[in-house]
Amino acid sequence: MSARLDNLAMIRTVVAAAAMFDDMDIDTVADLKLATDEACTRLIRASVPEAILTVRLNFHSDWLAIEAFTHCLSGDVFPLESFSWHVLNSLVDDVKTFERDGPDCGDRRVVGITMTTRRDSNAAARVAHG
Repeated sequence: MSARLDNLAMIRTVVAAAAMFDDMDIDTVADLKLATDEACTRLIRASVPEAILTVRLNFHSDWLAIEAFTHCLSGDVFPLESFSWHVLNSLVDDVKTFERDGPDCGDRRVVGITMTTRRDSNAAARVAHG
C-alpha cells in the first residue's frame, strides 16, 4: 500500500486482527498495534514520494514477527538513541532494522524493521495443538 500516514489505521487493524486470530493475548495485541504504528510512522515519514510500504506478518508456533519496509533516501530511520527505539524495544521482544539496495533505486534504499514477539509457553502449546 502507499506509504502514507492515512493508511496507518488499516495497518494497525490488520495486525491486531491477525494477532487475535493467532491467539495472542489482548495485552500483546495492544503492544503489537503500538509497535507497528510507531515503526510504520517512522518509515512513512522517511519514505520517498510515491513509495510503497510493505508489511509482512510471519507466524510461528513460538513467535510472531512483523516486518515493515519501504524505499527511503539513505539515512538512519531508527536511531538507536531515539525515544522511538526505546518504545519499540519495550513493546516487543526483539527489534532488528535493515537497509539494502533495491532494484533500480538510484540513491534510494530499502529500509525496514523486523519486530518479534515471543509467545508464552501455554499459548504456544495451544497454537501447536489447534
